[in-house]
Amino acid sequence: MFKRIRSYCLFGIKAVPVSVEVDASQGLPGFTLVGLPDNAVRESRERVVSSIRSIGKVVTGFRTTVNLSPADLRKEGSALDLPLAIGMLVATGEIAVAELERYVFVGELSLDGLMKPVRGVLSIAMDLAKEKGSILVIPRGNGQEASLVEGLRFVCADSLKECVEYLEQGGNAGVKIAKGLKGLSAVDLDGVPDFANVVGMDGVKRALEVAVVGAVKFLLVGSPGAGKTLCARCLPGILPEMTELEILETTRIHSCARRAGDSGDFRPVFARPFRTPHHSASMVSLVGGGARLLPGEASLAHNGVLFLDELPEFNRCVLEALREPMEDGFISVSRASGTVVWPARFMMGAAMNPCPCGYAMDSKRVCTCLPDARKRYREKISGPLLDRIDIQISVPPVDSSLFVKTEKSEPSSEIRKRVCAARAIQRQRFANLPFKNNAEMTSEYAKKFAAMDQAASRFSVSATDKMNLSARGYYRLLKVARTIADLRNSESVEISDLSEALRYRSIG
Repeated sequence: MFKRIRSYCLFGIKAVPVSVEVDASQGLPGFTLVGLPDNAVRESRERVVSSIRSIGKVVTGFRTTVNLSPADLRKEGSALDLPLAIGMLVATGEIAVAELERYVFVGELSLDGLMKPVRGVLSIAMDLAKEKGSILVIPRGNGQEASLVEGLRFVCADSLKECVEYLEQGGNAGVKIAKGLKGLSAVDLDGVPDFANVVGMDGVKRALEVAVVGAVKFLLVGSPGAGKTLCARCLPGILPEMTELEILETTRIHSCARRAGDSGDFRPVFARPFRTPHHSASMVSLVGGGARLLPGEASLAHNGVLFLDELPEFNRCVLEALREPMEDGFISVSRASGTVVWPARFMMGAAMNPCPCGYAMDSKRVCTCLPDARKRYREKISGPLLDRIDIQISVPPVDSSLFVKTEKSEPSSEIRKRVCAARAIQRQRFANLPFKNNAEMTSEYAKKFAAMDQAASRFSVSATDKMNLSARGYYRLLKVARTIADLRNSESVEISDLSEALRYRSIG
């Protein structure tokens, strides 16, 4: 007989409904699978038949044809194992399931019938939650992921046998209703360096605080060992907590980016991501793409920080690929099969030495680089990329007398309170606008919300001329000044705010 089983496939981070159509008839035994399956889907027959055999059922005596609809969408991964197994069991009459059309099946099967978690279940759950009455059947390892979508009805199972027993029993026994993010917490900051343990560097800490409040891009330039990377790694301790929507957005991307072999159950992402790719990273690993169209580091840093240490050591083409997402907040990858769009609204941070030897800005060490070598080193970073970085500051070496200082600096927890208070001001300001922070403002709104008196306005124009700032640089100056004013809880931008913002453009 013919049966249709509901399931899903991923295209980027989008969940696409797929029908697994199974026709089992009398005739010469055989198995045909059509509908643009990849290798993992083609091999599913062997896993499925062995799994069915492990629960005492037989489906191999029929002429079986399976179509994966829509036929023009390439099907990838192992998530279609479970719907294929259920389809073959029902089509051959081994089991009977009432109201089969209300179930949606997703999961990978092992040879002994155990169900393994798959990637992208949160995207599937978010799409399925729009339908009333549907029940999602998934491996238990994906249960916490599905429970994030409030109101979703789902069933978790450890094995094909448990799944079959539930279907034969029928009814709503065992169906869970997701409660969403209620009762779930909390950001774990264990292992994150604290600013209290960072000696000196008050100017750098202030600049990073401003960067986090406005979610603007920053660049730290200094000698080796000056503390650039240490300060950047303290950022997770002062980042504000994510909203429920941001948690769902971020978790969805990380779920779809799971690689083969990732161990353990997938857990929600409550802390803002802090991604630190190595400077040998390829363009695909940074912006996404590849044969399986997986998100890259820029998308994995969505709603968080993408920190590029040793910036000039990155391939220039890789860095240039970040220019569009730094402005737009998303990455669009076009392939013959279609165009995939990944969210990528991240706060980019970077660190670099001023020259190949690293001591061009060190008053205690002599730089051994020739002028041409320094120039070539700086030219590894293009002008358009540097123009997109709002805060560019030098990191001087720490005075050695501070190393024996017993008093600790201001802890990250205190800085975070100021950050959260300033972010609350921005949320109120942008309540009816599509922006969440100052960095996302367009030039029109930057000019509107950075309200200045005539003296401050003349000062901003004069400084722009003297520092040869571009139009983009001018509006980025306004965004940083607006952020500094938010830290003062001021409605207007003053000359002192503009002066501090200009000091943060000392490198470019």
